Amino acid sequence: MGRKRKLEQEELLKRRDVLSRWVEEAWPFLSVALRKAKNSDHALAAVHAAKHRVPVVMLAASFYRAPEEQKEQLWEFLGSGRLSGNPRNLAGAMAGLPELSWKRSLDICQQNPCQFPLARQAWRDFMHRKFPVRLRELLEVATPEDAKAVLARSKTTDPTYLHLKKHPEEALLVLKANSGC
Repeated sequence: MGRKRKLEQEELLKRRDVLSRWVEEAWPFLSVALRKAKNSDHALAAVHAAKHRVPVVMLAASFYRAPEEQKEQLWEFLGSGRLSGNPRNLAGAMAGLPELSWKRSLDICQQNPCQFPLARQAWRDFMHRKFPVRLRELLEVATPEDAKAVLARSKTTDPTYLHLKKHPEEALLVLKANSGC
């Protein structure tokens, strides 16, 4: 029969999905602030600043409600190298706290990836991280038709990339917004 789980997988994945949306929306600011953090207090300050920039009323995840209670786990996670510039890794690691360790939470979440595209705010970083050549090509084109042709060159089942392929005009608009083009 075994012992009772501290946190059911379904609940963990639900928390991760909701937390992912907030992390992704705050990602342009949060990713930079977390990279610059020198200690757990700086990392905590980055999370608090992100909460003020992108407030969410109904987020039940403990990491969002009371990040100070998880600041040491956050700092350990950031120092582990497992963030890899991916907002979903941060959400996955923090979603299971305090019932699970960040490592166990992240492992379960990575075995069960999100099936929805990233929030628009994280698209540019996603393309830079996963498809840098395609991003460079997209920044050089001017029309949605050209963007569609560029995006068609990569074969992937990633939900974010598939969304960009379906909506090349939106992809072009969002990706060029902060490029200086």
